[in-house]
Amino acid sequence: MPNQRGTRAHRFVGDYFLTDPHSYDGGQLVIEDTYGEHAVKLAAGDMVLYPGSSLHRVEPVTRGARLASFFWLESMVRETERRRLLFEMDMAILQLRSTQGDSTPTVNLTGCYHNLLRMWAEV
Repeated sequence: MPNQRGTRAHRFVGDYFLTDPHSYDGGQLVIEDTYGEHAVKLAAGDMVLYPGSSLHRVEPVTRGARLASFFWLESMVRETERRRLLFEMDMAILQLRSTQGDSTPTVNLTGCYHNLLRMWAEV
């Protein structure tokens, strides 16, 4: 659903890097968010996702050529706070799995994650 500016509040941007970062100088993707500026220059085949509301720019390329593809995604979960909770829960599940495998608590927490996702998703 559009917000007051007519854009979707739950949109994300994906930048897919197509060029070896050693084949060009400059060209960093700079993303500004609540925590400051983050310069990103990834390997060919890597991708970065960030909120569409973040200011971003690409620094000038001073040698070689930078090729990338970008696109927009929309989250099924509209509210930022709910997406953040799901992300934090998912990261906790990954940590539990790495130390405890598919233990009963890990499987139960995974079930809670999926139930929350089903409750909050708008499709």
